[in-house]
Amino acid sequence: MPPLLNANLERKKFLNYSLKTQCNRLVKDAVTLKMPTNLPAEAQLAWQKYLEAKTTEEKIKALEEFISLVPKHKGTEKLLMQAKKSLTKLKLQLLKKKEIKKGAGIHPAFSIPKEEDAQITIFGLPGTGKTALFNYLTNNDAPIGKPTTVPNIGIFRFSGASFQVIDLPPLFSDNIDSTPNGRSIVSLMRNSDLILIVIDATQDLSWQVDTIRRILKKSRIIYSKPRPPIRFEKLSRGGIQIYGAQFTNFDLTELKEIIKSLGIQNCILEIYGPVDEEDILNALDKRTVFKKAIVAVTKVDAISFEIDLEYLSKEFRIPIILTSAFEKTGAVEIGNAIFSALNLIRVWTKKDGKISDRALILKKGSTVRNAAEKIHSDFVKKFRYAIVERQKGKVKRFRVGLDFELEDNDILYINTRD
Repeated sequence: MPPLLNANLERKKFLNYSLKTQCNRLVKDAVTLKMPTNLPAEAQLAWQKYLEAKTTEEKIKALEEFISLVPKHKGTEKLLMQAKKSLTKLKLQLLKKKEIKKGAGIHPAFSIPKEEDAQITIFGLPGTGKTALFNYLTNNDAPIGKPTTVPNIGIFRFSGASFQVIDLPPLFSDNIDSTPNGRSIVSLMRNSDLILIVIDATQDLSWQVDTIRRILKKSRIIYSKPRPPIRFEKLSRGGIQIYGAQFTNFDLTELKEIIKSLGIQNCILEIYGPVDEEDILNALDKRTVFKKAIVAVTKVDAISFEIDLEYLSKEFRIPIILTSAFEKTGAVEIGNAIFSALNLIRVWTKKDGKISDRALILKKGSTVRNAAEKIHSDFVKKFRYAIVERQKGKVKRFRVGLDFELEDNDILYINTRD
């Protein structure tokens, strides 16, 4: 038998053995843990599906269903913990085995470099009013009434800031390959600084919410939770180094097994605080990105009932803003939400007694040095001192150095050497 074919067969045997071992381990643990006999019939059926599943995808689906159906109480804690561990391992194995589907290349219209103070992508399903909202925010006139096929690009000017806004073509379903350039659309979202999710007030809310959440989940875009306190880095040598395993439900041996199942032999995994199975999965999956997002509910002028904000807030867990492009409402709220989500501040520069029309947009916690570097590197090299004017506070005007921390709406004057 040719060596390559033999190696592939051995690898396949190993993967099958690994899956079977995990399945048997979960079965054994379930018996040891004395699985409750009073589990709901639906949970027992999902468990049976898991035991009978032939593929990794089927096992994951059945195990997810089982976990969702098991009652959460003291008697099922250990069972659920072990099931979640096995689910994490299966998902990572699937990630390792999946081949990334190659497209035909990126359409030139989707190669959009970042410009302005931040890049915002507007994302939604067909006919939800994305382009009307885009026109309203950017004072543009992109055609409305027909599907957007390539991105529209504009500038949203708000309170001294300029945000690059991209109106994306809609995705038809959670199968992104069913939409022309679907992967390019997702790529733009993954690269942007903030995603503005559009929900149409006149269409079925639950259908839109469910579809959008599935699209983002499948695209490995995490929008409703911060990056977990984990650092993962591949190395060329040194073996597998793990710190902070006590913050997880896994022991050191299990964590090493998970990492090795991805074909990684040298790395550092540092965990700084409590994390769950999903956090571990996200940290080890290099495709995962964490993005800031807000929801804009469009066409609120066209309905005669109140939007179920409690439902939307519960499902998305990010800011919800009501908008109407027709009545031109919501732009201020969207602008403020962008500043808040991206942790931005405005610093106004002053020269010859005149305050600039355009603010310096900086991250919260930025110093005079950061502001000076953004203006020009020479301002740091030739820096003498800076004057900061601050309306709030007892002292309105003071002289400071490069390490002074700035606040939103500070007015800054930098004095340099000749």
